[in-house]
Amino acid sequence: MLSNFFRLDGTPTTHDEGNAMPSMSPGDEVTNMLFRGTKWGRPRMAIKGVTFRNVSIANMELFKITFTNCHFEDCIFKGSRFHEVEFHKCKFVNCNMWKSKFEQCYLDPLTIHLDERYKVEASNVGVTMYHSLLANYADERQDAFFAIADIEFRRWKRYQLCYEIRKKNIDFLPGHWERFKSWVYDVLAGYGYKPVRLFIFTIIGFLSISVFNHFVIGGDLLVNGERPPSASFVDSIYYSFSILTVLGFSTVVPDGSFAKLLTTFEALAAIGWLAIFTSVLVKRFLR
Repeated sequence: MLSNFFRLDGTPTTHDEGNAMPSMSPGDEVTNMLFRGTKWGRPRMAIKGVTFRNVSIANMELFKITFTNCHFEDCIFKGSRFHEVEFHKCKFVNCNMWKSKFEQCYLDPLTIHLDERYKVEASNVGVTMYHSLLANYADERQDAFFAIADIEFRRWKRYQLCYEIRKKNIDFLPGHWERFKSWVYDVLAGYGYKPVRLFIFTIIGFLSISVFNHFVIGGDLLVNGERPPSASFVDSIYYSFSILTVLGFSTVVPDGSFAKLLTTFEALAAIGWLAIFTSVLVKRFLR
């Protein structure tokens, strides 16, 4: 990985625009090279099976170039503009795409891998990269890629909050509260893109509350108008799900004061939870 995310390691070879391009046949490696100029390559250029390592293609324009089965490692694309560029079965490892622009491009976001050091020291690289990719995916209607990039963008925004808190650019408590909310939304629902995960958490949560109700207020429930020593576990589940899904009371109702207060609190909390669940479904399927 680069010692400095914005500068190549060692003393790279300089390549000025207009000079002959290095060999890029299948199996070739382009290493330790600093490209300079305004444009890189030529339109309709097809590059296959080439490894780029410790290469800088910063602040340049790439137009109508297709990369296939290429490997990019420790490369710098800072401020570059990709227009109608396609990356098929390529892989990016610790490449700096800070403030790069993508227009009408094809690039699978799952092929991008950044080391933990980026999260700690240069989280803005991930934020700006995924922000630009999001705009490209939205324009090109690449919905699957958009969802992946949106999740990553939000995660990198969370990593950036850590950096801002350390630098004291954001107050400690508000910053960590935002981080916590982002983390919870990510874990529970994948930022709204994982409704099945949220449904599973919902069932687990409701069952946990049913167990809690069974042991805490099981003796304060009326079943079919009668008050047994303790409601059965099935009755407790039936009662809890009736309240949490806002269906209302049925044949099992609370009797004691504490049971009534607890039921009121659970019903109010369930309304908020179901609203979140509904919003996730809407975002996922009606976007």
